[in-house]
Amino acid sequence: MILRGAAMATAASLGGAVFLAGVAAGAGLGVAAVGVACLARRAMKQRGEWNNQAESNAALEAELAAPEAP
Repeated sequence: MILRGAAMATAASLGGAVFLAGVAAGAGLGVAAVGVACLARRAMKQRGEWNNQAESNAALEAELAAPEAP
């Protein structure tokens, strides 16, 4: 009877440890997902700024290359 109680207590503590490990892993995955989303947003913003700058430079070069009308 005492051994069965000890076995049940051990099983309960192991089950609790497994549950906590699962919760911690889930929280880690959530943090990783948020981090990846922030990095992706930052990259898209920088790419958009780069595209705008390239378009602006192309328009300026076209304006400078066009001959002036008399």
